[in-house]
Amino acid sequence: MRTFKFFITPVYPYGDDHYFHEMVALAEGLKELGYRVMGNVDYWKTPTKDTYLIEKNDSDDFDVGIYDYRYVRSFEHLLFRDGYPNFDLNKKHILVDRNDWISPIWLNRHYRLFSRIFSGNIFQTLKYPDNVRPWAIGLSSRMIQSIDKYYGQLSKPMSLSIGHNFRVMNGSRHIIMHHLKQLEKTYPLKECFTIGEPIDKSDLFYFHQTTRRHHPEYFKSINENRFFLAVCGYFECRPILYQPYSLLDRIVRKPVLVLNRLLTRLKCDSSYLWFAFQHDSFRFYETLYAKTCPIQIDLNYWKFRMPVQPSSGIHYLGIKGLDVETLITSIEAMSQSQIDDIAGQGREFVLRHYSPVAQAKRVIEELSI
Repeated sequence: MRTFKFFITPVYPYGDDHYFHEMVALAEGLKELGYRVMGNVDYWKTPTKDTYLIEKNDSDDFDVGIYDYRYVRSFEHLLFRDGYPNFDLNKKHILVDRNDWISPIWLNRHYRLFSRIFSGNIFQTLKYPDNVRPWAIGLSSRMIQSIDKYYGQLSKPMSLSIGHNFRVMNGSRHIIMHHLKQLEKTYPLKECFTIGEPIDKSDLFYFHQTTRRHHPEYFKSINENRFFLAVCGYFECRPILYQPYSLLDRIVRKPVLVLNRLLTRLKCDSSYLWFAFQHDSFRFYETLYAKTCPIQIDLNYWKFRMPVQPSSGIHYLGIKGLDVETLITSIEAMSQSQIDDIAGQGREFVLRHYSPVAQAKRVIEELSI
C-alpha cells in the first residue's frame, strides 16, 4: 500500500492561521481508503484518544509528498535551492494551495517540480500551468459529525430568517446584505455570532485547534435558519489581472474604472465591468451540508472553476452579477418545499463530491496510482 507524507509548518510566519483543513480532510480520506499516512510533524490531535491523525515520522520512505502552501511559502529559501535537495524527484509531490488572492505563489518557475498543484479560487477563463488543477475546501469528518449532531434533531421549526455570521464584512457582503434588507417582512436578516467558548471539553479543544472556527452554536445555527449567507469573494474591475498591479496594469484598467464611475452615477448596471475572486470558504460547504439553504454569489456566472461545479437554483441560491433584486424576487416566490429541495440536493451534492474520501479519490485519480 502506498504511503503519503504530509508537510505542514507548525508556525506560519505570514499570519495566524494555523488550521490546516485541507491536510486534515485529505489524510482522513486517504486513511479511510486504506493508505498509510504520516507527516513531518504531529497534527490534528484526537483529544479522547491522545493520538494524532497525522503522526510525525522522519522517514523518507514515502511515495507521495503532500505540501500545504503555507509550508512551502515559509521555506521557499530552503526548498528551492539549486538541485532541489529536499525533494526526491523520483517521487510524486503535490501542492495544495488555498491562497486567498489573485497572485498565486506557483507562478514561480520552481513550482514546476510539483506533479500536481491543486489550487482553489481559479477561473474557467484563464490559462494555468499544466500541473495546476482546480481544488475546493470541502468537508472534514469533524464538520460532518458536528452538523449531523443538529441536522433533523432540533424540535423547533426552522426560523424564517437569513442567518449570517461574517467575521469580515468585505465589499460583496456589504452590497448583498444591504439589498437583502428588503426581505425584512418575510425572511429578516439574523445575526448568528457565537459568544464565548464552548462548554464541552471536546468542543473547546476543537474550537482552539481550528483557530476558533468550530463552535457548536454555529453548527446549530446553520441547521435552524431557513437561509444562511455563505457569500465570499471580492469584486474588482476588469480585466482579470494578477496583483499587485504594475504601472501598465493600472493604465489598462483606468478606462474601465472611469466607465464604472459614470454608470454608477447614472444608476445603470455595471456588473459586466466587474469580476469576483476568492469565492471559496468553509462556510459554503458547511451550509451546503446543513439543513439551511445557502446563499452565495453565482459561481458559474462569475466563471469560477471547481473540481465539480454546484448549480445555482439546484444546490444553492446564487446571485448573478450584482443583481440581488432577482434573487429577492425568487425567494419571495418559493414555497417551503422548494427551499427544502434545494437544501436537500445541496447536502447530497457536497457529500458526494467534497467529502474527505471524495477529495482523496480526486488526488489518487490525478496521480494515476
